[in-house]
Amino acid sequence: MIKAEALDSVREDIITAAEEVFKKYGYLKVSMQDISKASGKGRSTLYYYFRNKMEVFDAVGVRMFTQLLRECQKVISPEATFVTNIEKYYTVKLRNLKRLVSSYELVTEDFRQDPSLLASKTHTLQNNEIALLNNIIQWAQANKEIAPLSTDDSMFLSEIFVTAFKSFEHEIVLYNKLPNFEEKINWLAQILYKGLK
Repeated sequence: MIKAEALDSVREDIITAAEEVFKKYGYLKVSMQDISKASGKGRSTLYYYFRNKMEVFDAVGVRMFTQLLRECQKVISPEATFVTNIEKYYTVKLRNLKRLVSSYELVTEDFRQDPSLLASKTHTLQNNEIALLNNIIQWAQANKEIAPLSTDDSMFLSEIFVTAFKSFEHEIVLYNKLPNFEEKINWLAQILYKGLK
């Protein structure tokens, strides 16, 4: 019997190879055969782990988004102010997203042609981001920076932040609007803070 670690290693090897394939060819032009060749795994092995290229791409996206959130998590803390946490969180997130977009230009172009692809991907990945933003809100309440909120209201607010900022992110990342987005993030964080005081 094959050990679970070996199975996980094979899956990770496929995802790593797929990252490079998507970077080189975009999303629409890639086939499972391309991923199979790049990973050095047979098609039967590839299909054991993934039913189609969308699943492979989802796995690549989950890995990248998880890494991105880890970077964001490093810059926020319970000791920092609400405005500082929001500003640092979104600055790091947007800088990393811009870096990914420049590395994956062809995938980005595919998303520009069919924005529904991106919407479905980001929707499935947002629960961890909501939890991080909920932490920022909870810390601000504990530090008496903002008015007390019920657990439901705090979670709702976190979901609203993610949803509202997603549009902002798409404009900056996909369409290269607002080149001075850092100042805008501070301004938005100040508005949010004043509204929650």
